[in-house]
Amino acid sequence: MVSMRKYFFILCLMAGFSAARGEPLVFHASSSGQKTLDQGEGGGNPFASSLVEILGRPELRLGGLPDALRTLTKKKSGNYQTPDVPRAVPAKDWKLVPPAAGEKRIALVLVVSDYSRAGLESLPGAAHDARRIASALTSAGFATETALDLDLAGMRRKLGDFAAKSASYDAAAIYTTGHGLESGGVVYLVPADYPASQGKTVLRSAAMQLKEIANAARARKVNLVFYGGCRDHPF
Repeated sequence: MVSMRKYFFILCLMAGFSAARGEPLVFHASSSGQKTLDQGEGGGNPFASSLVEILGRPELRLGGLPDALRTLTKKKSGNYQTPDVPRAVPAKDWKLVPPAAGEKRIALVLVVSDYSRAGLESLPGAAHDARRIASALTSAGFATETALDLDLAGMRRKLGDFAAKSASYDAAAIYTTGHGLESGGVVYLVPADYPASQGKTVLRSAAMQLKEIANAARARKVNLVFYGGCRDHPF
């Protein structure tokens, strides 16, 4: 049996580890059960168009990001998409743009556009978004890497590398999209090698949970995750 003193000590350690890095703030392009547009204003997802516009502003603090992203996306999509954004934002005074002098930022753009291997319809808008989101993040001070059309194993390797790197940075951001869905309250991103002919029977083993993607953002202060995929359940 663990003594109360030892139990309290363990809780303190756990709290310390949790506070050592900012928990990921996840921004969804749509609400639960909704689809997203692959091509809209700007040639891609209205959610991506909104994020690009926001990152191009002269100044915005983190506390203003949820409302700005939600309002712009609804407008650009003609109310087709209603983003699901965090209600509570820690470090709300942190400057998203412009970056503070000396602050270390890192970003990963993880996008699946070519689904020819999976036998699914490809997403040209997603490839377009990968390019312009990467450019916008770079302009906002993030050292940005782009990973396109990876299979599930490749995704896991890339996310493992990013997790290790981001731990030494002040802020981290991940933008991810492709075919997506939500089942049982869990959001999944479909990799390039998903065996679509097997439908939902292999969903848990052959698709990537958004939570796993978000957990790769491990910067010390702020971690942002932007998910542009659908949240309906096509199966």
